[in-house]
Amino acid sequence: MAKLMSKLKNNTSSDSKPPKSPKPKGRRKLDIWNKLAIGVLTVFLVGCISVFFILVNIVNDPDGMRFNQDGLVTTQNTRIFDGNGNLWTELGSEIREDVSYEQIPQSVIDAFLAIEDSRFFEHNGFDLPRFMAAALTNLRTGDFSQGGSTLTMQMIDNAFTKQKEDQLKESGSYTTVDQIKLKVQEIYLSLIAEQTIDKEAIFEFYVNRIWFGSGSNTRGIQKAANYYFNKDVSQLNVGEAAFLAGAINAPDYYNPINNINDPDTDHLQLATERRNTTLTMMLQHGYITEEEYNLYVNTDLSFSLQYVEQENSNPYAAYLDQVLNEAATLTGQDPAIVPMDIHTCLDTDLQNQANAICNGEIFAFPDEAFDVGFTVVDNDTGEVLAVGPGRFYDPTSADRKDSSIMQRSPGSSMKPLLAYASTFDILGWSTVHTVNDVAKDYFKSGTNLGNSDGKYDGKMSLARALGVSKNTPAAQAMIDLVDQTGYDHWIEYCKNLGYTDDVAEAFVEQYCIGGADMQASSREQASAYTIFANGGKRIEDHTIRKIVYRNDNSEVTPNLEPIQVISEQAAWMMSQLLYDVVNGNYGMMNDQLASPSYPIYGKSGTSDWGIYGLEYGIPQAAIRDEWSVGYSSAYTVACWSGYLTQYEQQGYYIPVNQIIYYNMAFEITDYLLDYMSSREQYVDIPRPDGITDYKGGYIKTEFASKGDPDTSSTDDDEDDTSEEQQACEAEGGTWDAESSTCVKEEEEEQPTTPTPEEECIANGGTWNGTACTYPPTPEEECITNGGTWDGTTCTYPPTPGGGTGGDGGQGGSGNGGNTGTQTQNIAAILSWDPRKLIQQLLNLF
Repeated sequence: MAKLMSKLKNNTSSDSKPPKSPKPKGRRKLDIWNKLAIGVLTVFLVGCISVFFILVNIVNDPDGMRFNQDGLVTTQNTRIFDGNGNLWTELGSEIREDVSYEQIPQSVIDAFLAIEDSRFFEHNGFDLPRFMAAALTNLRTGDFSQGGSTLTMQMIDNAFTKQKEDQLKESGSYTTVDQIKLKVQEIYLSLIAEQTIDKEAIFEFYVNRIWFGSGSNTRGIQKAANYYFNKDVSQLNVGEAAFLAGAINAPDYYNPINNINDPDTDHLQLATERRNTTLTMMLQHGYITEEEYNLYVNTDLSFSLQYVEQENSNPYAAYLDQVLNEAATLTGQDPAIVPMDIHTCLDTDLQNQANAICNGEIFAFPDEAFDVGFTVVDNDTGEVLAVGPGRFYDPTSADRKDSSIMQRSPGSSMKPLLAYASTFDILGWSTVHTVNDVAKDYFKSGTNLGNSDGKYDGKMSLARALGVSKNTPAAQAMIDLVDQTGYDHWIEYCKNLGYTDDVAEAFVEQYCIGGADMQASSREQASAYTIFANGGKRIEDHTIRKIVYRNDNSEVTPNLEPIQVISEQAAWMMSQLLYDVVNGNYGMMNDQLASPSYPIYGKSGTSDWGIYGLEYGIPQAAIRDEWSVGYSSAYTVACWSGYLTQYEQQGYYIPVNQIIYYNMAFEITDYLLDYMSSREQYVDIPRPDGITDYKGGYIKTEFASKGDPDTSSTDDDEDDTSEEQQACEAEGGTWDAESSTCVKEEEEEQPTTPTPEEECIANGGTWNGTACTYPPTPEEECITNGGTWDGTTCTYPPTPGGGTGGDGGQGGSGNGGNTGTQTQNIAAILSWDPRKLIQQLLNLF
């Protein structure tokens, strides 16, 4: 047994081997995953750190927004002072009436929370789940209509973000990156706000400052309750609260009152649908019962509306609008929210005169639709003293129509500014320069450029070309100037004159006669013309002298650094020519500005309809816009007259053969300049150094030695070329001296001498097959209809049941203005000899 055990032991020892170490399995694979995990974590951490530093840089951006509780709290009203330092209006209790959180009914609070921010009392200013849900919804639908902003963020948006956005847009640098930065800063400021003020105060700030679609500059829920329902906010019911809460994301769109002025869109239906959406959200969140929901969702919203039309209690509302826009641009803040003392340039006495003109108290308008827009500017300071917003300006409407800042084609009033003023500086012209009025396709449009009188007169003096407003010499001068300087010079030049960047950057040579995309307002034209009385310098037109913040007395002032647009010599020389335009007896409307008591300078401007009015039944030769720009040594007045688009589309226009009755632009300019002459004595604009007398005119001294070779006058004794010969050659003909006739080559498709029928129709008559019948003159029509003509107006005996109707024209209803009237050919009218034209106009009186 012992041997057996020993043998077994020996066998075991001999057969046994040292145990092998277990072979590791999958170690290499585990190392790869570890490395991958480490890499991902590293990238994640680096990304987080990078995002952190980016966010820190954004919130600490020195040019970014900063939270300031004063930007939320309006403890004082904004006050507006006139040019004499007198308080003339306040923004605050008159525009916004704040209410406390305790005054707001629970139904209003519930409505806002349901539709805008259901977790308002739970989050810390930024609701991440709601923000992400809105972002995902926007990405899925692609319409980006879902907002993820909390009430706190919206409060910050109203107080700070919108102002910053406007500043960036004004500078032309508002990019997607800027939008992201502002949103990040808005979130950050919301978090700060929540740590600074309580929820109730945030809600209070919010509803007191948002716009609900109410008229003018009214803000806040109290004014909204007054505007829509004529009641206090504490009296609002659930349905009314739901409407107001739902309206704020598109106030003008959801304003049912807009059905009055905008019948093309059913704003009442849209408002009702939006109210019902809010009621649905209130039901879902448990703020109202099923019974309440059914009651208010089936209530006709129109029955609740108690709109009371607001009368304009502020006679300077149009001027105020321009002040508020300028204040927002200067400060980046809304004066209706941030308390300021705004010291303006308003001349209340002059503004009262402007209001009286617009109300028809000084001049009678030719019909019920004719409109005007004008501005008075101080030449030395650039101050806007008064504005004429026109007959249809409504301060209670969201769509105000201020014709003083409405842009239209300025016509020939651009000639002195663009075509001629710089010729004295760049081309070395004298004021007795000779120009050539010839037929030519100056702008390469495919047709020869025409003149308003329908003819070409050949060589003439610069003074006469300006006085009778020839187009072709202005076009050639502009082309020569551009050839000398290039386009960039004129783009900058237009900006220096005060035109918008969009207009300036689209500059082409046609601008010199008000063509192409040249658009200007009366305020812009008045400001541009101040260079002629101010030594070639322009100071930015402005309504505000300074702004003082009421919380810390810090001041903001506009940039009033003068811009030297042309030389002072060129400005004075241009003024001599514009004095001649007014006083040179050219038979144009400009002579209405002339005064025996003081010197006045000026230029008219006219645009016609061409083919663009045919769809409205307007003749091609009909006048669309009429301008008068006049200035003295102290003030400049620019006035536009014509029709607003809504009336143009009804067929209103200025008929050429009745233009004497539509000359309000000149009457207004003359009236205002004369009115202001009692304030300051008008004098001749002083002649600066650097000008030399030259051949009966003037030239800059630097060009005197070289001279102006093109100064031969058509009136010189040594020039034996007749006016008829010059006109013939200007129109492309050949003068036959023996027969004293003009021989012209017939052009293809050139019309021959018109038949009696063609001539009749061209001159506004009616051809009956054998004879031509012309519309009666106002005097003939007056007498025919039993009226009494006093030289200017017709008086009819009173009849029962009568009414006013204007000039209805052939087959008209009597209430359509000039719709349907026949108009004489403009070339036929204006090609008359000026002396005959004047005599015929005098015969009317």
